[in-house]
Amino acid sequence: MNFKLHIPDSSCSSLSTHRLPIAICRLLFPRLGWLLPFVKRSGIAIFIGILCLLPLDSKSQYPQHYFRSPLDIPLNLSGNFGELRTNHFHSGIDIKTEQREGLSVYAVAEGYVSRIKVSPFGYGYALYITHPNGYTTLYGHLKSYSDKIRKYVKAEQYRMESFSVDLFPAAYVLPVVKGEVIGFSGNTGGSGGPHLHFEIRETETEKLINPLLFGFDVKDKISPSITGIWLAPLNDSSWVSGVQSIKNFSTKIHSGKSSLVETNPIGVYGDIGMAIHTSDALDGNSNRCGVYRIELLVDSIMVFAQTFDQLDFATNRAMNAHTIYEKFKKDRSSIHRSYRLENNPLDIYDNLLNDGILSFRDGHRHIVIYIVTDFKGNKSTLRFMIQSQKPTATKPNIESPPLAYFDFENENVLDMGEVKIAIDAYSLYEDLEFNMTKQTKMANAISPTFIIASPYVPLHSGYQLSINTGALSDRVKNKALIVRWDQDKDRIYPELSTYENGWITASPQYFGYFGVMVDTIAPSLSSIDFAANLKGRTMFSFRIKDGLSDIHEIIPRIDGKWALMEYDPKNSRINYYFDPEYIQHGKHSFELIIRDERKNETKYQGGFEW
Repeated sequence: MNFKLHIPDSSCSSLSTHRLPIAICRLLFPRLGWLLPFVKRSGIAIFIGILCLLPLDSKSQYPQHYFRSPLDIPLNLSGNFGELRTNHFHSGIDIKTEQREGLSVYAVAEGYVSRIKVSPFGYGYALYITHPNGYTTLYGHLKSYSDKIRKYVKAEQYRMESFSVDLFPAAYVLPVVKGEVIGFSGNTGGSGGPHLHFEIRETETEKLINPLLFGFDVKDKISPSITGIWLAPLNDSSWVSGVQSIKNFSTKIHSGKSSLVETNPIGVYGDIGMAIHTSDALDGNSNRCGVYRIELLVDSIMVFAQTFDQLDFATNRAMNAHTIYEKFKKDRSSIHRSYRLENNPLDIYDNLLNDGILSFRDGHRHIVIYIVTDFKGNKSTLRFMIQSQKPTATKPNIESPPLAYFDFENENVLDMGEVKIAIDAYSLYEDLEFNMTKQTKMANAISPTFIIASPYVPLHSGYQLSINTGALSDRVKNKALIVRWDQDKDRIYPELSTYENGWITASPQYFGYFGVMVDTIAPSLSSIDFAANLKGRTMFSFRIKDGLSDIHEIIPRIDGKWALMEYDPKNSRINYYFDPEYIQHGKHSFELIIRDERKNETKYQGGFEW
């Protein structure tokens, strides 16, 4: 069909700015009634944009093979870039180390060690190298550093009298060449098993870049899997399959192709959001990894796409707005929304039409296609039918009105007598009908349990929560703290708390179940292999643990001077390694003090000969 699109001059006041595109839309795409609300709202300019929507190649040009592999073994991944993780997208690649520790880790290019972070949590023993081509690489969960780096770090730990350090050496202090051993692979920090976490960042912006864009060789001929889709009614007048709640539709595979188990068109009405449950596998690997790109097309028009080329630290927590948060929190389902919540700040999306929100009110049948692609270009496709149906009378809302309406664009403050809430602007991902209910006390609590909103409402940043405990004695008030009960894990999490004038205050990162407890119990401390005679030994260890407020301070002393002990919270232990540079052979006194966050203290004293 040949046609010319005439855009009227602004002086043609007799012609509405949206009648022409609507007429053309009806002429060219008689089945695309779901587009008309967008055209009416946005006018001809947006309509022309819709006609021009094409899949974008979001891959930028990155230096290929400038970086060597950080290991000398084949790159077999247990996790990839953009994979959904708790409160974040995975920011690098996890390289398997053959289920063992101690493999040599190499500088992938020349540069200098620009940061060294040692922590019991997170990346554990981590190392950052800044390269002259504008990128910085990170190596996480190391068992140890190379000798020259280890000596520098240990000297700083003793100078600062702290196991945990965050160091920023000048460029001339620790230069490295390509292929130089910088450390050895391990399982430190929050690692769940031996592996190397590897990242590439833009040095200037610190944006995270998908390492596979740089030409690393990862074998993958397996297409992503599509487990199911989710359809969500997005307002009170919308529904899916006759219900006004999010609904799941499972898939099946026949002759290598995915299709819905439900063979009939899915009946919908109103504004609908879609989501897809999908993951990927790599050759010779049983791990489920993340996908690279997702595209959603309705009647051959792309309405949503996402690509994992880059991520930004400032917005990475918005993974909680990207996924179906309740499902992920319960079972870590890899579900990706194909529509954007109002305050979702992620920049991983393209070809976004009306934020991916689809309006089905035309009574027609529509073809929906999901295309999921992994980094190697292996694709999986899911095609299904949507039937836009007639509106039906919706059930009246017989629930009591919410306690308050929270606007995500503004600060929200609420005083409920026993509880006070203060939420900064843009901490919520969308407006919230806020409620609070009260239950009986948790075991050992001194306050009722308050259900603040819902544990399945995600937050982008923390808020201030205050609970009225009344006057507490001097002995108790410094030991009281707010705790959160995670009902899915049946676990209590402490919140850093302060007490003032009968109120105890914390800044949680979650909604959910909260109460106040008192922690007067000192941490437990016991020897694993400490003895009076340690001649010929290379190390000794203690087991430490706290029941509520967590270990906060560890003070080891040998002969009255601070001594370096490595804290391993995964195994509830601290380890001392003999180093002739810091201790001489002979008899020594030893003291170990452990304090929890509420300053309960346990002390151990003894002597040994080495």
